[in-house]
Amino acid sequence: MYEDHFGLTDKPFKLSPDPKFFFSSAHHDRAVAYLHYGLSQGEGFIVVTGPIGTGKTTIARSLLASLDDSIVPAQISTTKLNPEELVQLVAAEFNIEVEGLGKAEILRKLEQYLHQLNRQGKRALLVVDEAQNLPAETVEELRMLSNFQLDDRPLIQSFLLGQEELKPIIELPEMEQFRQRIIASCHLRPFNAEEVKGYIIHRLTQAGWKGTPELDEDIFDKITEYAAGVPRKINIFADRLFLYAFLEDLTAISIKDVQSVINEMGEELSGSLQTGRAAAATVIAGNQPEPQENDVAAVLDADTMHSILSDVGHVLDQVIQRKIKIIRYLDKLIETKKAQSQE
Repeated sequence: MYEDHFGLTDKPFKLSPDPKFFFSSAHHDRAVAYLHYGLSQGEGFIVVTGPIGTGKTTIARSLLASLDDSIVPAQISTTKLNPEELVQLVAAEFNIEVEGLGKAEILRKLEQYLHQLNRQGKRALLVVDEAQNLPAETVEELRMLSNFQLDDRPLIQSFLLGQEELKPIIELPEMEQFRQRIIASCHLRPFNAEEVKGYIIHRLTQAGWKGTPELDEDIFDKITEYAAGVPRKINIFADRLFLYAFLEDLTAISIKDVQSVINEMGEELSGSLQTGRAAAATVIAGNQPEPQENDVAAVLDADTMHSILSDVGHVLDQVIQRKIKIIRYLDKLIETKKAQSQE
């Protein structure tokens, strides 16, 4: 909605991974360097870990977008797969027909496919996203896939991307053979305030930002604190911040505006509106007598109920005000379009 208003050519803070918006922080550059190093070696495992929302999938998409025709990639996002399910999924991602086949037959067809790629001067790359969901025996199955070799060179290489829970899986005693095949690993961390500033400006620039609205220098520390330096959280907050700037018709975003958005989001997701939910949860848990006739008011005194209704009214008033601003903007836009069509 705000993109046209500020002259942007794309949505700058969308949540879906897009190589176009990849931001090269020091840690992300190191991760990309490790992945390219792994590609150059043509063997072993590369492991990239990091908290939720730190950009692991974006790194993978950026890498895949840069590959030449000599590498045939497949990317899977895992759930709790057993070894047989993993083999089926990997083969299917390489467009190998697997329906009705057992594990042994699937592995045979997968090996034939990998040898065919080798004869064409190509090799296979498997990128496993959300690898922390895999049981240890399924991670071990990945190692077994790396045993497909020709002249002591693996025919398939694997990169593992996962949250921090992947580390203890790899560190299990029975994973020693797998650990010996890891040629590089790195751990992504959240951004500091300077990186948050660079990240936001980078994404805006990629979306055609020309400096409107202006961004006051002191907003980035506050955004970093609120979003904990996590790229996905930054995207959610920055998107809301620019919507606020659009609705308020701002030409510059200040620390006051950042705080206003923080307050708005806090009111929507927390605060005394939670009181009713907490009271209901207490009743369900059996810590208080059940209310009669499912009457929520039975578990709340008059003051608490009044407070909740007041908060609900406040939030609804804000929603109505935003809708009024949007309608006014659309009316102006329609009038402008009509005037242009009459000229």
